[in-house]
Amino acid sequence: MADVLVFGAHPDDAEFGMGASLVKFARSGAAVVLCVLTRGEAGTFGTPVQREREMRAAAAKLGAAIEVLDFEDCRVADTVESRMKLAEVIRRHRPRLVFAPYHTNPASHHDGMAHPDHTATGAIVRAAARFAKFRGLAGLAGEPWDAAHLFYYMVPRTMRPTFYHDVTTHMDEWETIARCHESQMQLRGGTIMERLRAHRQGYGAAVGVAYAEGFWIEDPLPFDLDWFLGR
Repeated sequence: MADVLVFGAHPDDAEFGMGASLVKFARSGAAVVLCVLTRGEAGTFGTPVQREREMRAAAAKLGAAIEVLDFEDCRVADTVESRMKLAEVIRRHRPRLVFAPYHTNPASHHDGMAHPDHTATGAIVRAAARFAKFRGLAGLAGEPWDAAHLFYYMVPRTMRPTFYHDVTTHMDEWETIARCHESQMQLRGGTIMERLRAHRQGYGAAVGVAYAEGFWIEDPLPFDLDWFLGR
């Protein structure tokens, strides 16, 4: 049983998209599972074998379990079959919290977060989290499971996150883990890590901390006075 289940379309999505939060979760004792849909075989850098080796190394450093599915890179699509597959993953791991890339993104093809596989994965998970609850859904293996919350990472730049997670004290370890994806260090002319760090710095500035990661949630959240008062 997982505390946190994170879906990503590609081997590096979870670490690049919300990796410092994953470090924080894991170091707090949470059981983290990464579910990767493809091996990134259509990517510009790295082979499928290399990328799978990299993602397993990153998961090992993080202390997370990993499950790799058989979707095709650049062909991830929101279909009933896809929803059923991911609903079975949710039932199998029975997480309290589920994370996925945000399900729509209007940005241009130059924005890596707007990859069609990312948004498709988010859309699939959005439906799969619902499918996983239905006892009467024929052909769906496993016992029904209703995760407490579905959160989205890779929030489009045109949107303000619902909340910002302070990851300042976990940035160095995050970078070590993210660099396990050695083949992807060539992205953006070799500046990918600087860009990812700057993105977190921007989110941090919005809430008065050095670094943060942004998330979106569609569920209503209860008002907790003790939290607001720092109790």
